[in-house]
Amino acid sequence: MLINALCEYENLRAKADSASEGWEKQPVHYLIILSSDGRIANILDIRKADKVYDKKGKEKTVYKPKDVLLPKRTQKPGIESNYVEHRALYIFGLNYDKESGKFTPEDKTDKAKKSHSAFVKHELEFMEGLDSPVCNAYRSFIESWVPENETENPELMKLGKNVENAYFAFSLGVGKPFFQEDAQLKEKYKAILSAETKRQSESANTAVCEILGQRLPVARLHDKVTFPFGQASGSQLVSMNDTAFESYGKTQSYNSNVSELAMKQYTSALKYLLNDPDHHIIIGKMTVIFFAMKENDTSECKIFLKSTSGVQSSVDSTSEGDIKGAGEHVKSGVVPDTERLDSVDKNVTFYIAGFTPNGPRICQKFFLKDSFGNIVKNLQKHQDDLRIREDSKRQIYFSGIKKELLQPKKGGKSDKSSNDDVPPPLMSSIMHAAFTGSKYPDGMLATVIERIKRDSDDDKNKFIKLNDTRAGMIKACLVRKHREEVITMSWNTENKNPAYLCGGLFAIYEKIQRDSVEGTLNTTIKDSYFSSACSRPSVVFPRLAMLSNNHMRKLDTNATVFYSKMIQEIVDGLDGEFPKTLSLDDQGRFIIGYYQMNQKLYTSNKKDERKD
Repeated sequence: MLINALCEYENLRAKADSASEGWEKQPVHYLIILSSDGRIANILDIRKADKVYDKKGKEKTVYKPKDVLLPKRTQKPGIESNYVEHRALYIFGLNYDKESGKFTPEDKTDKAKKSHSAFVKHELEFMEGLDSPVCNAYRSFIESWVPENETENPELMKLGKNVENAYFAFSLGVGKPFFQEDAQLKEKYKAILSAETKRQSESANTAVCEILGQRLPVARLHDKVTFPFGQASGSQLVSMNDTAFESYGKTQSYNSNVSELAMKQYTSALKYLLNDPDHHIIIGKMTVIFFAMKENDTSECKIFLKSTSGVQSSVDSTSEGDIKGAGEHVKSGVVPDTERLDSVDKNVTFYIAGFTPNGPRICQKFFLKDSFGNIVKNLQKHQDDLRIREDSKRQIYFSGIKKELLQPKKGGKSDKSSNDDVPPPLMSSIMHAAFTGSKYPDGMLATVIERIKRDSDDDKNKFIKLNDTRAGMIKACLVRKHREEVITMSWNTENKNPAYLCGGLFAIYEKIQRDSVEGTLNTTIKDSYFSSACSRPSVVFPRLAMLSNNHMRKLDTNATVFYSKMIQEIVDGLDGEFPKTLSLDDQGRFIIGYYQMNQKLYTSNKKDERKD
């Protein structure tokens, strides 16, 4: 289903871009201006300045490369030149030496020299028979460029270290067509594609394509995709790299029955989604792609991006008002209402898929298909379930949830014995629940409770152990697991659940201890007894009651009466008997009770309440 959706999306995108088969968009940073005799007259920066916002909402300027239509890039491993090369190492044959600030053709494996030689051989063969001003200039550049003589080329020196990670295109001047737009070149490249297609048809295995439903040549190998945290050489979504995965006498990816045409379509779409910051987010080591099945899905994807990660991307002129309106919703913690956005089609089919790298492969963790309107509504419900206080309007993004499931870093370092990342299956299950409105995984509740019981507050941040996000995560798990259960936004005197009451009582005991000591109290009963009280109340609370009686002797009469009344109300609700053990769900209720009673005890009108 995913590959089929990607193929359909690629066809829509190609239709909108007027892209022909065998061509693809490639980000390009600089334009090389050639003179008629093949010399580099200038190198222009063609990147576009764009305003983006970081997770804290701070605006900054980034420079995005220009998307340029080029012949399909090679997928072969090792050194292999493209038609109309765009990579600096192939074009110039030079490495940048940071120490000297100059360029050199030397490296340990002679990769620069080999890459440039492959480029020269490949492109001179391609240029044979072509006779136009730009083709002649390109040919002259290839024939006259000697890397050893260009180590201090003034145009390259202006770019310095930026050359290494940049992509290039060629032209004869500002405002003139790019080299690959030359009519003769395009005609020859078309002939090469036709010959290659004919050769594949005659020699390749054919079968009914699982995606397109036509008898076509089957792809033996699927193109690699540069994937976040994956292999530098690229990773494959479909691959059979061992005989154990082969069947029915078919070898390699012939087992998949995906045609060469469908393979090119879905890999091209996947590359585009991974290259475009408006079509994917990265949570830990999981990459989530998303797209709407329409020619221009900019508005839907930007709103979805803001709603899930807080990233505010660039605004195009066609939907500026709509996106700004959505941005205001996000700032207030409310997922935007699609009914109010003119450029958004709430009925359009929207796709979301999560992936993680696994060596040379890409592993699909989840896949979701629904209308854009339903997904936005589910995200709104997700935020409502996470909200633990009535006055809280802050939106909790997936990165924030992930952060609370990890052991906090102290002094810039994390415990080596702990995992540095949330397991992808758990994170993908959380995201799937948010997008579909289904129950959150039990692992989310278990992990956040474990973190609350194990973590400790420090002098700089007293909200490591328990904060709004962690309490909200517990609330969300409980209300979706027990649909009939209602968890209010503040302390609920009508809630007689024993675990909830025990949590509230623990908060009162801790507050009494703090009030009994002048100045700052570094260690409280929370540091010593919280974990055991949350698990085995009957063992711990008698001890806490004795300690609390000792602490209350140090308080004035009004405070003693105030706290005694609160304690008695809770003990009456427990019928004087503490639970022996608490299940995982009840431990969550204990923590909610503790959190909400703390909020009640520390409200600004507490002093007035005491006087009454």
